[in-house]
Amino acid sequence: MKNFYEEYWQIRGKSGSRPRYNIFSEWIENGSSVLDIGCGDGSFGEFLVQKNGVDYTGCDISKAALEIAEKRGLKTRYLAIDETIDFPDKSFDYIIMSEFLEHIVNSEEVLADAMRIAKKGVMVSIPNTAYWKFRLELLLGKFPKQWAIAPKEHLRYWSVKDFERTINMLGFKVKRIKSSNGRKPLRDWWPNLFGLQICFYVTE
Repeated sequence: MKNFYEEYWQIRGKSGSRPRYNIFSEWIENGSSVLDIGCGDGSFGEFLVQKNGVDYTGCDISKAALEIAEKRGLKTRYLAIDETIDFPDKSFDYIIMSEFLEHIVNSEEVLADAMRIAKKGVMVSIPNTAYWKFRLELLLGKFPKQWAIAPKEHLRYWSVKDFERTINMLGFKVKRIKSSNGRKPLRDWWPNLFGLQICFYVTE
């Protein structure tokens, strides 16, 4: 997978601003310490530093992506997907895993470890497999495309309800849910049906 994500960032190129950036920014207090796991090229980190003045550290498996993040002036650390997140307990105010958990097999273990490191909470965003267009595609016999370059990017799939259930089974709580993409204004009322990408604020 390491080689795949090196090629992934070479093919994809630099990423830009996403609607979810604003949602997470609203949930994070100015000046907070933030660890971004699966930070990619640091586009979101640069946004948070500029808007919230956070003390930011980004982790990723792709050295090519981290080089771009460092050119943005961000602190980075290499972290393979199957490695333990070896930061001390409660060493960051917030952990962010934005469009990351669906890329790894051991999502529950990583989420639990992130909660150990976070003082205030963990911010997660995932694609919603129960989005209405995806449901139609399944009815037509096609698996919904949720990846950017290749199908093997995504190893896990959740609906909003499935992910809430996962959080509860781990003994944590979902403090806030908000859809960053989807059909307005229905996504705010029925995110499991009309929300495409879903942001979660998870606490102990």
